Amino acid sequence: MSDLENLCIRVTKVYDWVTRQVDKDYTFNGKTGLADLGFTCNGTPSNNPCALIDDGEDFFVSVVPTDSEGNVIPLNEIECREVGTRRDIFVEELGIELQLVKIKKQGFFAVELREEEDGPVVCVSEPVPFCIFERFLLCAPEGTDVNCHIYDFFGTGVVCCNNGDFLDLALTLTICQSVQAEAEVKLEVEGKLCQPREDIAAPIVERVCPDITYPPQCPEIFPPDH
Repeated sequence: MSDLENLCIRVTKVYDWVTRQVDKDYTFNGKTGLADLGFTCNGTPSNNPCALIDDGEDFFVSVVPTDSEGNVIPLNEIECREVGTRRDIFVEELGIELQLVKIKKQGFFAVELREEEDGPVVCVSEPVPFCIFERFLLCAPEGTDVNCHIYDFFGTGVVCCNNGDFLDLALTLTICQSVQAEAEVKLEVEGKLCQPREDIAAPIVERVCPDITYPPQCPEIFPPDH
């Protein structure tokens, strides 16, 4: 005879899930662009990083996410969230009504310059603000929450110098995001309750911890038979 029983569990159901890459281009021109970047090179404020390299050489450009003070932050602290209200859209080719969801990503990044690709950072900029707004078509009916997290964040670019003078810095910021529509639901499943395994530890003289128990169910009335 099976020792399985019908159980009602609370879980997060994923109604829809998409990933998307978004790229945003930045250009910092001349003295104004250099002032906006506010580089510090080798620990000293610098108004001309081009003075650090010879003509014909290039910097390796990268970015890191930061807070407003320039402190590096982990990816899960970058703001990525739903804004505004959803709108129902009937997608004729799919024969289904979906929801138009608006997602905003906002924060700061610092530009890092290296003389060698895997070498130490020689110049780092002040925090540069960014704000990106996008629309997604999702199965996100009323009652669902739309959660967004960023799982990769990087930038590539080039610094243009001429005779040791800064001309401009062109940069592409790339954000990789995962967007899910979710809701908490109750599921009826067939299974049995888990118990902890025996502890692999030195034996104790007297057991004082009680066994883990669960409240009894009422299978006569719940989950109901269908």
